[in-house]
This record gives sequence, structure tokens and C-alpha cells, in this order.
Amino acid sequence: MLRRTLLVSAMAVAVTACSQTPAPSTNATLATAESKVAGAGSAPNIIFLIGDGTGFEFISAYRYAHSEIGQPLIETPFDDMLVGAATTYPDDDTWVTDSAASATALATGVKSYNGAIGVDSQQHPQQTLMEKAREHGWLTGAVSTSQVTHATPASFFTHHPSRSMYNAIADSFASTKFGAQDELWSFDVLLGGGMSYFKRDDKDWLPELRAQGMTIVDDYQALEATEQLPVLGLFAPVALPYTVDDQPRLAQLTRNALRLLTAKQDKSGQPFALMIEGSKIDWCGHANDIACAVHEVGDFAAALQVAKDYQAQHPNTLIVVTADHSTGGLTLGQGGEYAWYSERVMAIENSLEVLVGGLLERSRDEWRDYLAPRLNLALTEQQWQQLLATEMSGSGDRKDHEKRIHQALVALISEVTRTGWTTSGHTAVDVPIMASGPYAEQLRGYKDNTDIAKVLLQIVR
Repeated sequence: MLRRTLLVSAMAVAVTACSQTPAPSTNATLATAESKVAGAGSAPNIIFLIGDGTGFEFISAYRYAHSEIGQPLIETPFDDMLVGAATTYPDDDTWVTDSAASATALATGVKSYNGAIGVDSQQHPQQTLMEKAREHGWLTGAVSTSQVTHATPASFFTHHPSRSMYNAIADSFASTKFGAQDELWSFDVLLGGGMSYFKRDDKDWLPELRAQGMTIVDDYQALEATEQLPVLGLFAPVALPYTVDDQPRLAQLTRNALRLLTAKQDKSGQPFALMIEGSKIDWCGHANDIACAVHEVGDFAAALQVAKDYQAQHPNTLIVVTADHSTGGLTLGQGGEYAWYSERVMAIENSLEVLVGGLLERSRDEWRDYLAPRLNLALTEQQWQQLLATEMSGSGDRKDHEKRIHQALVALISEVTRTGWTTSGHTAVDVPIMASGPYAEQLRGYKDNTDIAKVLLQIVR
């Protein structure tokens, strides 16, 4: 596969020449569907929710963790929206995608290699949903619980040969303009983490952006009081804290993004496209951290409910929910026992990241007192002794010790809760497609992830 290095400036110029040529059959199908919905002739708002790493098994875990055996399963915001499933493979020498290639597919309708941000396999920029929306006068935005320069939000707004170019991605967000007078940034609302990429030693964008009229907020109370677009909200140096360690934030950010976009829409009549990412479901999956994952899915479900409540008040709104891939090879059941102890999962009060960090700051004889009230698991004496005997030989540095403690806790929690994991990476399994509102029927059935983007791109006009 060709991997030529491109200059960011050249890519930014090239993208303006990109165009999407719709297939006549797709256009005809969409036109037929449009005639059947209320407000035909008026493009719907698009709310596109992406649960990073959220395969079907994560939604199952969330549902079971909040239900009781022998009682009816709880209802979730996902239940009435399932319309199909999607493949996720990249244009690479593997069936397993990373977040960048999959987000590029979901944003552009074009497959690419793992690591690609808004470019194809030859590193040519591809027009994204947000760019097309901007060119057609739409309002645009994104919400993420990771840094906003991370793979998924970056792929909807920028073009780079590598997802690791965080500073360059921040520069693209801060400098890419649209309009005859280059008066519009690529977004109206951008909320998440990532302050350290916009305010760094070699470049501090914040004074310049404020001088150009951008509202910049760095705390949630200020966001609630914000009225003026465009808004850049950066609430952490990198990613937001895990929900299990702090509090859910995605629903709050989603509600404010919708509030701000709707206020502008009420004045201008412009439709909007908003991408919402539950980013850290994936991070919990990488860590094989089941309690963390369940809480992050809960935050994502709450954000979906905000979107559904919005749709109830604004029926000309399409909601689409999917995942870029699944992570961790999660199974609910492990070790040959026909059981998954959801109540034990929900008893755990912190992420493994916090627990491992806490253990590293304490002597071995303090571990039990620290862990017991945070795990809240009825461990046997043998299990405690196995944990306390975690081998710390090797390089002897902090990262080595962190890894060993982490592995020991994963093994312990997996055994006690009967949670299975096959990998610390991604998997190639199909992911759900959920949709409601205008054009939702076009997403029904077995699709590729690029098909989702193609439907959304055809709506923008």
C-alpha cells in the first residue's frame, strides 16, 4: 500500500476540490423515502452517535448490569432503534480496523488504511460529511469524551496521513475556514477534551481564536451559560475522566451542543449535522475493564436519550447510532461456568486505571485495605494472596509494575465476575446500526460502514 508523506497544507487545498458523485439509484431511492416523511423538501438535522469500540456485547453487558435475573430486562434507549449491522474492515492487510480507518469510512464513505484521518489509501483527502454540510450552509459540530483531536472527531473534520499527528490536527481545527471570505471555521460546536493540543509550548491558539470571535470554555458551568457560536469547549488536557471515576458528561455535552445549534438554527433556518462519540467505551475495552465499560455505555445511552428527546420535539431529525468496531473480545460468561455476575460488576467503584495507580502509591501491606472498599467483591483468602503476590520483577520501572498489577486485577475481576476477554485490541466482528427518523429505512439490513456515510452524504444538500 502506498504511504506517501503529504504536507498538511497541500491536503487542505486538495480537499476543496473533492466531491461526492451520487449513484443515480441511490438518489432515486432517497428521493422516494424523502417524499414519505414530514417536511419533505426540507433536509433533516443529522445526529450521528458513534460508540467507539461498542459491539453488540457491550450493549448486552449494559442491559444485564442494570437488570435483575428473574425480572424483565430494563428498557434502554437502544431497544427500538436497531435496523441492521455493519462490517468494519479497513482497506489494509487485515480484517481488523482501527478507529481512524473506520471513522474515515463513516465520515467519507471511503475505505482507508489503519491510521488514516480523512484520506484514502493513497492519502488523498476525501470530502467528509461535515465538510459537505458546511459547503451547503449547514451548521456542524462534534462532541467527544476523548480529546477532540482523537481519531473519530478528527476524521470528520480534518485530513492527515496519521492519527498520531495530534498537534497538526488541532492546527487544522483552529485554522481551516469555509465561506467566500473564509469567515467560518469547520465547526460551530466542538466539545470534549484536548486542551493540551491547542495550548502548547510551540503554539497557543486560544488568544488568536478568541480574537477572531470564537467562544472558548474550559469548565462545564461556563458551557451552560454560553450562548455565542462558534464554541470550542476543552474540558481536560487530554481525555475526560472515566465515568465510573467521576461523573457522566456525554449527555450534558450533547444537550448543550443541541441547545446551541438549535438556537442558531431558529434564527437562520439552517439544518445541522452533529457527531457524538462515546469515546472511552473503547478505552475500557482496551483495558479489559468491565465495570468501566458498563458505566461508559451508560453515559453513551444517556446521550442517545437526549438525542431522542430532541427528536421528539423536532421530528425532522435523523438519529443514527453505530460503532467503529468492537474492542477487547468481550464475552459475558467465562471459565466454563454458565454465569455472568452483573451485580459484582456494578459493585466495583473505580476504573482499573485508578485502582492500579492507587496500588502503586502504596506499600504491599496496604493493598488490601485500599482495594476492599473499592472492589466490593467477596474474594477468598486465596484470591487475596494471589493478588498480593503479584510478581514485580522485570525492568523494575513504574510502567512495568503498572502492567503487572493491571494484568493481575483483570484476571481476578474476570474470574469473580465471569467476564471474558480475548484481546487488548480491536476485533473484526460486525457492529450494530440503529436509526430513527427520516431516511432511517435506508440503513436497514446488513451494510458496510461506508454505506452509512453514503446515505448521510446524500441527505446533505
